[in-house]
Amino acid sequence: MQLLLAVALIIGLLLVTMLGIRLYTNHGESAPVPDLTGMPIDQAEALLSAHKLAFEIADSTYLDTAEPGAVIGQMPAAGHQVKEGRTIFLTICALSPEQIAMPKLTDISFRQAVNIMQSVGLNVGRIEYVPSEFSNLVLEQKINEQVIEPNVLVNKGSRVDLTIGKTSNGEKTVVPNLIGSTLVQAKGEIASLFLNVGAVIYDEAIETPDDSLAAKVWQQRPTTNSYDEIEQGASIDLWLTTDEAKFVSDTDLQMQNDTIEE
Repeated sequence: MQLLLAVALIIGLLLVTMLGIRLYTNHGESAPVPDLTGMPIDQAEALLSAHKLAFEIADSTYLDTAEPGAVIGQMPAAGHQVKEGRTIFLTICALSPEQIAMPKLTDISFRQAVNIMQSVGLNVGRIEYVPSEFSNLVLEQKINEQVIEPNVLVNKGSRVDLTIGKTSNGEKTVVPNLIGSTLVQAKGEIASLFLNVGAVIYDEAIETPDDSLAAKVWQQRPTTNSYDEIEQGASIDLWLTTDEAKFVSDTDLQMQNDTIEE
């Protein structure tokens, strides 16, 4: 009898323990994380509170396409199933861009200047060629058409226009095939060939800052089908989308590119 009572007591304790754990962890109860993208932090906090979720600001990054203080990223992502009380980590748009000291880009080669800019978080702007006895040497660095001296504080991510020496006129470079590249990748390829980015056109599929970062080139002008080479300093227009249906076969792509050229 004592043995049976002991066994029954152990089983009873196990059942109570399992039930307690089930209730404590809300076993099987979860809800999707709401989409907080673009919300001011106070609005995001209120929505998370209504869903009985906590939040923590994990990072802040400045985006000129988002409102300062708005949510631009979240983890777990929207729609992910979580239990009550879970902490959602948020990335918000900083109130002002991070500033860095402008590096000295003059009196070095264009490629060296690009490497330095990439290392500190600056972007290549327009490239202007002027007659010079020093070919491909950076002669001036500008932001918004103003010459920027070294060590002056500038916004991280700024586009820096470069004036580059050119020993002769009419030098040409190949037309790159940029189809399938992100804007960042396309800009890097264009800059490496001493060309400029022309118009950047996003289609209707682009709705959020994340969409613009993920978008890829689906059309360009001039195209590789129309020109083998173009003059250095020329511009290439880019069309970007996240719609995979626009990335068509080579035959269809050539027909689209021929239409653009016309």
